[in-house]
Amino acid sequence: SQMCCVSMPRKWHPGLTVVVEWEKDPNTGDSVNWPKPRYSDAWSEAARVHQSKYTRHRVVVEVAPYERLGAITLHFLPCDQVKVSADQTYPGIANHPYDYPRKMEEPSVCPAS
Repeated sequence: SQMCCVSMPRKWHPGLTVVVEWEKDPNTGDSVNWPKPRYSDAWSEAARVHQSKYTRHRVVVEVAPYERLGAITLHFLPCDQVKVSADQTYPGIANHPYDYPRKMEEPSVCPAS
């Protein structure tokens, strides 16, 4: 939900990579069970404990070839895989380098990297 600071060359070249870092909430939606009222001391403590369980990830990813630099799109896939495009098309539009479903199930066992 946040993006910061991407600098890309106008022209794609082989070996072009980006570093992607993110945090992942292992239990989204858990806040419905937190103490009420919202932002009380008990609620804030539940939030702190919950956030301490976030996992942190970092990968170096090749950028898909592009003719003209456009929107930077990160595709977060199951098993903490990431694909990056930087062209003037968008997911679902012709010529976009990736055509992944918007929602994908995490397999019970991820392939070894």
